[in-house]
Amino acid sequence: MMKKLSITLLLVFSLSLVSVFVASAADVSLVTDITGILTDNQREQLNTRAETISEQYRCDVAIMIIDEIPDNDSAYNWARSLYEYYNFGYGSERSGILLFLSLAERDYALVAFGYGHTAFTDYGKDVMLDRHILPLLGNDKYYEALSVYLDKAEEFLAMARDGTPFERGTDPNREGMSLLLKLAIIIIVPLVIAFALCSMWGGQMKTARVAKTACNYIPQGGFQLTGQLDMFLYRTTTRTKIESSSSSGGTSVDSRGFSGRSGKF
Repeated sequence: MMKKLSITLLLVFSLSLVSVFVASAADVSLVTDITGILTDNQREQLNTRAETISEQYRCDVAIMIIDEIPDNDSAYNWARSLYEYYNFGYGSERSGILLFLSLAERDYALVAFGYGHTAFTDYGKDVMLDRHILPLLGNDKYYEALSVYLDKAEEFLAMARDGTPFERGTDPNREGMSLLLKLAIIIIVPLVIAFALCSMWGGQMKTARVAKTACNYIPQGGFQLTGQLDMFLYRTTTRTKIESSSSSGGTSVDSRGFSGRSGKF
């Protein structure tokens, strides 16, 4: 009798856990932190901001923070599964982006879906992570990193809405020289070097005098031709440019319809 009662209580307890988990899946907020790394006030501020951005641009901007990834799974796989399970995504296309953090092993993943592929290109995700988010996460500045994530998400969504998604060619802070600067270096620097060399050689010729005859250049006894050599001073070469196909931007989408990146912070 006691054994049957224990089994019954265990089943009731398991069913109650399942019902709570399902309910939480339906009511999950855009910013979810089950670790307590954020204060209640910080989480509420971030969530309110995320909801405002998501509604304005019709693209969910979400954050999920957990303690540990079970079964040694990857952060990228878990981010995709959580996105699907918790029904993230705006509208019928389920457009959105999710920043997923697992604190135990300091794993992160950033995944996008639907219109998120357009607004958050591969280059855009790299810039968002490498320049802005990961340096802060590396110093355990979680709230600051998540605030910057929302700032950049809003910036990228605004650019995409205006028809110029954040890409290598539209990045105002892209490292490297501008086209005008490159042209200036290519044209002006050689001219400066040539002028300096000509000036130096001209200075060495100031002692030269014009000779009226060529006697000084004829050896004593006259000129004798002892050999003959043909030299080709010029040749014409034809080159054909071989075009190579390369990707200059865009977004790579996997078999489940997600794009993204993962790693350690």
